[in-house]
Amino acid sequence: MDAEACWRSIGVGGDRSCPELTRFLHCRDCPVLVQAAERLRERELPEGYAEDAARTAAQTLEPRRKDPTLLVFRLGTEWLALETACIEEIASLQPVHRVAHRGGLVAGLVNVRGQLLLTVRLGELLDLTPAPSRRPGDPVGRLIVMARDGTTWAFAVDEVEGVVPLVMAEQAPPPATLPAALAAVTTGTVPWAARRITLLSSARLFELLDSKVVP
Repeated sequence: MDAEACWRSIGVGGDRSCPELTRFLHCRDCPVLVQAAERLRERELPEGYAEDAARTAAQTLEPRRKDPTLLVFRLGTEWLALETACIEEIASLQPVHRVAHRGGLVAGLVNVRGQLLLTVRLGELLDLTPAPSRRPGDPVGRLIVMARDGTTWAFAVDEVEGVVPLVMAEQAPPPATLPAALAAVTTGTVPWAARRITLLSSARLFELLDSKVVP
């Protein structure tokens, strides 16, 4: 009986009826399997094996481009994407408590897991066209909490698509039709699902918030 049949029929891969298992607890310790492995090691390589192995190794060592992980959401009529590295949480919409002597871009304070966060009207800040009035069956809005360098902001959005694998190699410059405020924090656009997603720079967005909202 050859080693292959031995292993699969009466060895540890079969019914374990081989009497040698009382001496060798596993087939890998049996001389029969060891000799078969030696014969396999010493046989000539198939034609083209070395070339195929070298090609596979070269492909493995090629540096892979890593696109950033992006969260896609809709604010008004605009689909936007923001790096997930700055996203702290996506929460349900919460009641907004107005802040005395603060208005304009500041919507108020919201309670997220016991923490009071300042909420901004990001759509107004970026001069985006508001979405049509909500109708039954429309996607539910969400609250996005983002943080960078110790600063945390929250803002409501009309819809969250989720983390989407956008192909950054297909990035195009921002169109001239973007509102100036949005264009100032945009790095470009990429196609996705018959749409073009506007890519936001978190660094520029936080700078804009600091300059426009922080008293």
